[in-house]
Order: sequence, then C-alpha cells, then structure tokens
Amino acid sequence: MFTSVHSVFVSLALVLAATSFVLATPVQISARSSITTLANNFTLVALNNTLPNANSTGAPLVLGSAGAIDGESFHVSSTYASYPYNDFPSLGLVGGQLRAFDPDGSWYTNASAPLSSGGSLDWGTSSFYSTPASTAFSALSDGTTDFPILAVNGISNSWYLCPSDAPRVPQNSLYFNTTTIPSQSGVSGASAVECYSVTVNLVPV
Repeated sequence: MFTSVHSVFVSLALVLAATSFVLATPVQISARSSITTLANNFTLVALNNTLPNANSTGAPLVLGSAGAIDGESFHVSSTYASYPYNDFPSLGLVGGQLRAFDPDGSWYTNASAPLSSGGSLDWGTSSFYSTPASTAFSALSDGTTDFPILAVNGISNSWYLCPSDAPRVPQNSLYFNTTTIPSQSGVSGASAVECYSVTVNLVPV
C-alpha cells in the first residue's frame, strides 16, 4: 500500500515539474469574503465536483489557442492535458481584472467575462490595442477551501469543463453556466457534448 501511494506522489511530482506547475501551500482568505485584488500571482486549476480527482488541487488550466487577427490573438482557458503549452505561466487579479503574464512578466493579455450562460472563459492579447478590461472577476472563500476560488459577477459555482470532439487540436475548455456545448465534430446531427461541474481554484505560484 505504501509503495503504491508513494509511486502516485512521485509520478505527480514529475508531471508537475515537467509542466512548470508546482504544488502550492494552501492560502486562505478570510471566511465568506470576496476580493477583487490578490497580492500574489497564481494559476487556474479545475477541481472536478462530481468525479474523483487525480490530486487535491485539480487539473491545471492554461491559455489555449482560439485564433488570431492582425495585431491580436485570442485564447480560451483549457486543460494543460488537452493543450500542452504554457505560454502564460502566471495570472493576476487586479481590480476585478483577470490578467495573464508571459514568461518575461509582460502583461498584454486580459480575460473577458463569460456570457451569463454558455460562454467560455476567453482571453485577448494585443500590444497595439488598448480597450477596457472586464472587472467582473473576484476571488471568493467560504472559509472551508484551501485556495481562493474564481468567481465572475460574484458567482463561483457555475463553472464547467467541456471536452471537445473537434477533429483537429481538440481542447477541453472552461465554460460558464452550461452543462452541454454544441458538437464541433462537423458531423451533421451530432449530439451535444456533455460537460461536468468544476470549482476553479486560484493556486499561488
């Protein structure tokens, strides 16, 4: 039994080290609080609310690819397992804005508040355009969580991870207030894709 448990922890440590994610010490904010600025940077991690998790923290999320136009690129929060690149290794919460920082610590990337129902957690990156960033984000705690949890417009219990059935580069992405998303398979009449409920932890880096 000890050998099995030890092997699990060794394997987890190797995976986290290889992906630049680290196990973090829990940081609690005051009970039943909501704050719009965190002093420390963090990553987003999705904890499954319905099925067993591989660890107590959850699945690491990164900024996946969502297209580009001249002067701007777009991203969506996706699991590292489905999009194994981490171009924005730390995030910040400042005045309700959810920001992403590149490896040099530069900030050109902001999150957009998801639609009230069915929207993904999207991001935009541009060093040419300056538009007001959404201030709808906050960190919540009810005094029982190891880490602050992400909320939008004060709501933290409506996040869902949705697998993708897209034929090319499928990404399992984070959505707000929806249990299904339309099929991306391109097959006529394909069934909607089922999503599952998650809590989005803000794990300090």
